[in-house]
Amino acid sequence: MKPLAGLRSMQPRHDIIAGVTVAAIAIPESLGYAKIAGMPIQTGLYCALLPAILFALLGSSRQLVVGADSATAALVAAGAGAVAAAGSTAYASAVGVLGIMTAGFLVLVVLLRLDFLADLISRPVLAGFLSGVGVSLIIGNLPSMLGIEASGTTWDKLVATVTNLGSLNTTSAALALGTVAVMLLLERRLPKLPAALVALVLLSVVGVLIGAADRGAAMVGSIPAGLPSITVPDFQAGELARMAATAASIAVVVLAQSAAVARSFALKNGYDVSVSQDMSGLAAANLGSAFTGGFAINGSPPRTAAGDGAHSSSQLVNIVMAVVVGLVLLFLTGLFEYIPSAVLDAVVFTIGILLIKWATLREVGRSSRAEFLVAMLTLVVVAFVGVEQGILLAIVVSLIDRLRRQYHPHADVLVSDGSVAARLAPRIALRGALPPGALDDVLVYRFGAPLFFANATFFAEQVRALRAGAKHPVRLMVLDCAAMDDIDYTGAQTMAELGRELRADGGELVVTEASDAALTMLQDSGAAADLSLVPRIEDAVRVRPSAPDAAPAG
Repeated sequence: MKPLAGLRSMQPRHDIIAGVTVAAIAIPESLGYAKIAGMPIQTGLYCALLPAILFALLGSSRQLVVGADSATAALVAAGAGAVAAAGSTAYASAVGVLGIMTAGFLVLVVLLRLDFLADLISRPVLAGFLSGVGVSLIIGNLPSMLGIEASGTTWDKLVATVTNLGSLNTTSAALALGTVAVMLLLERRLPKLPAALVALVLLSVVGVLIGAADRGAAMVGSIPAGLPSITVPDFQAGELARMAATAASIAVVVLAQSAAVARSFALKNGYDVSVSQDMSGLAAANLGSAFTGGFAINGSPPRTAAGDGAHSSSQLVNIVMAVVVGLVLLFLTGLFEYIPSAVLDAVVFTIGILLIKWATLREVGRSSRAEFLVAMLTLVVVAFVGVEQGILLAIVVSLIDRLRRQYHPHADVLVSDGSVAARLAPRIALRGALPPGALDDVLVYRFGAPLFFANATFFAEQVRALRAGAKHPVRLMVLDCAAMDDIDYTGAQTMAELGRELRADGGELVVTEASDAALTMLQDSGAAADLSLVPRIEDAVRVRPSAPDAAPAG
């Protein structure tokens, strides 16, 4: 798709309204995400300026809204914290370098056509990952909401909160709980309102009226007015190697989340998107953020959904959002002095609650116990070990789960000892009635996955076990390969071995319903010489091998 593709369908009136709506959500959320990343809160707003404009110009999605994100912000904090102390100049530089490296990995995704990596994380595992980030945000922000000093890991903060409840600041706690209550109420009753902004403004006003600062509640304080300047992050070569895994993890999260959000809204509204072009746009956005004091950029599901609810039709929504955020930075930064820190912490706390995929986890638990356990393992690792370790686990576990399904796939016996499966009976009947006992020595077996080196042994064991367990000697074994859309060399040779075994016993192995790719492999590998290839299964069950030669008379 061409550049500016996301702007070609603009409807200015709708897109301007959508852009203002999205900005109302993005501003308080971005402040919170900056706290997650360990950066000054204004840097969260920087993430919604140049990065949003660059994606609008280069991306293909008409509706994907980009900016700071909770999952990537948590990864940024983990990666930068490994090389520098939070709050230091070196930490800010490390965050910028992470942004540049993330952009580099996204460019590699485009150049090497690795966009398929977006599908390597299953939905249950992704739900566990995001829910783990949510739990981490809930526990991590609870101490500051209550005015309790705590640091260290998620577990350390939880222990410190529980053991120091007697020293909480009642004003901070009341404002925080009020913020959470307002946000959750609005999300439930009035979902079209920007809950975070309403709660932030309302509880900040309450804080001013009750003199929160005089009651010991910490305040956000002033932030620099004006737009960010262009800066080049400093770095040392050794830091690149130490942060490479984190940058790669951020890129995978960006790819998985942004591609899923862009595709879902494109499908909903009937237009096409290019994942590669969107990754190019996000690479540019991450570079723009790195050079303007921001941190990692990602596609935002809630902001994109809010834009869609306001009838957004083009990337003008990102540009309008950037303009609104820019005006806030230029003229309204003085208002931040009146925001209690506990209120901002409570916004992040509530984002954590909303990030937990309750419904998805319940559905997974009902439908697949194994996938539910994997999702919960991912959740616990992300929440209590680390986000970087969690995303690595998510990828590895998803791949192992996929391999497990292909290693021991579902299989069906369609004909055995004269008994025909209900779904196959009509196809056989269409070819005319068979005499009684015609199928007694026929076995039809369907293997539910591609046949390759990892599952070829299991396949052979199943075939031999079925033959050994049949009441009648099997003279005709039919392999229904409709689900076996691909066969590698190991799989082909395994089929040939089974064919030779059956012929030695006076039978025949028939392969049917095979794809063109599977047939090509069977022929090119020489396996076809030991098999009979028949296009349709109803014809295959009528194949009969020649009777073995009679033994000579003694």
